[in-house]
Amino acid sequence: MPKSKEFIDSSGDESDNGKRKRPTTTKKTEATKAPTKTDPPAKRAKTEANGSKASSADTSSTGINGEKRYELGKMRHISVSEFKNKPYVNIREYYYDKDGEKPGKKGISLSTEQWQKLKTFVNQIDKDLKEY
Repeated sequence: MPKSKEFIDSSGDESDNGKRKRPTTTKKTEATKAPTKTDPPAKRAKTEANGSKASSADTSSTGINGEKRYELGKMRHISVSEFKNKPYVNIREYYYDKDGEKPGKKGISLSTEQWQKLKTFVNQIDKDLKEY
């Protein structure tokens, strides 16, 4: 016979007129607790104090198809490649797979005209960055 979950007071207190009391549970389950949101602190990009442009321009590696790749940051590279006999500037994120490093989904291929237009905005973008 299963044990009863009801609690019977045997102290002799007659104030409850013989009524049985239900036990109260004090344990809270994981489902009833409100989830707490803890955001990790934002990471800041490391900046080099001296010669950041010179050092990044000097470090190039060779890609899979023989194109030169220039490292922008961790797992981000710029390279020049050819597609349908037209040159493109590729800015890509890469990831490591069991077969090695592969280009990720996130990236952009700029045509020669788009690359030239981007270069005209460099000075203005530098000024805008200094405002922050």
